[in-house]
Order: sequence, then C-alpha cells, then structure tokens
Amino acid sequence: MKNEGDVTEHLEELRRKILSVLLFFLVAFVVLFVFSERLFAFLQGPLEGLGLSLYYFKPYEKFMTYMRISFWGGTILSLPLAILQASLFVYPALRKNEIRYFLFTVLAAPLFFVAGSAFAYRVIAPMAFRFFLSFSPKDNVLPFWGFGEYASFLFTLMVASGLVFLLPLLILFLVGTGLVSTRSMSRLRPWIIMAIAFAAALLTPPDVVSQILLGLPLYLVFEGSLLAGRWLEK
Repeated sequence: MKNEGDVTEHLEELRRKILSVLLFFLVAFVVLFVFSERLFAFLQGPLEGLGLSLYYFKPYEKFMTYMRISFWGGTILSLPLAILQASLFVYPALRKNEIRYFLFTVLAAPLFFVAGSAFAYRVIAPMAFRFFLSFSPKDNVLPFWGFGEYASFLFTLMVASGLVFLLPLLILFLVGTGLVSTRSMSRLRPWIIMAIAFAAALLTPPDVVSQILLGLPLYLVFEGSLLAGRWLEK
C-alpha cells in the first residue's frame, strides 16, 4: 500500500508539473500572437540589405503564419521551464557523481540553445539567402518570396541550429558520468559523421546549402566537444 501511495504521489506531482508547463505555454502563445507583428519584424532581420519584400498568396496565409510562429515561439519559451520541472522530478533519483554534471547541463542548455539560434539568425540564414539570390543571375528569373515559406525556412534553421548547439552538453554529460569515453567516441567518428550529415538533412529545409551550413558547424562542435571531454577525463 505504501508503494502504491508513493507511485500515486509521484504521478500527481508529474501531472502538476506538466500542467504548469502547459499553462506557461498558453500564456506565451497569447502574448507572442498579440505582438506577432513586432516578432515577425525581428525575424526579417536576415533580409536587411537584400532589397526583398515578402508576399502572401492565400487570404489566410498571414494569419496562419503568425499562429505557427506564436506556437513554436511559445514552445521554445516553455522549454526552459519544462527542463527545470523535469530536472526537479528526476533529481532525487540521481547518484552523487551524476548530480553536478546534470545541474550544469540543465542550467547551460537554454544558453546553448539561444546561442545556436542566434548563430543561425546572424550567420547561416543571411549566407543562405545571399546564395539563393546570387544563384544563376542571368536567367531573368526574379525572386518572389512567400511570407509563409520564408518564416518556415528561417524558423526551421534557428530551431535546428539551437538543437545542434546542445550536442556539447550531451557529450560532456555522458563523458562526465562515465557512460561513454572519448576514446570510444573517436572510434565511432565515421558513423558520427554520417549521423551528422543525416541530421543536417533532416533538420534543415531541403537544400544543400542549408545542410552544409548546419552540418559543418555541427561537426566542428563535435570535435570541440571531444577535446573538452578529454580535458574532463583528465
């Protein structure tokens, strides 16, 4: 009976944590939708200096695009709270040698994700847009970019890059807790490179430029994580 009571108490605690995250998401979604014009003005930053205007082709396209941006923006804003709530739920089950690495990973994850998204916003997206505009300029085919497609492309890049920048934290956590070693990861380098290429193709829009611009930093991040892991092992 005591064990059943403990399980029920844990499930109730988990339910409260999930509800708190959902409530925060709803509030963030509403706030972002109210200020969606300002939000999208910010998202047009990578187009500065390119002389492009965006258009929408369906009566509901702008409204649905603002809805999607608000939804994914609310999801991203809710992630730190979700990570915190999950950490508080899992923390009592951790061993002493895992706690410090777990806490470091949880606290640093939002910062790394923001850094990755900022990298996509400031570096990857402008380079990709300039390449697309400069590709085959003599064929007299003029750019006529859609509002919804641009938002989906940019947001996908930012989220994918943010997730990529979490890789070092995952590697350091696994090495720090002794679950894997840098020597074993080095032996798996060819397979990891293939996984990186697959992840870049899966996470980015279907064009080679975006995949290279994301896959190359991902590989460099992996190698940097190995160096940090070797230092951690010592």
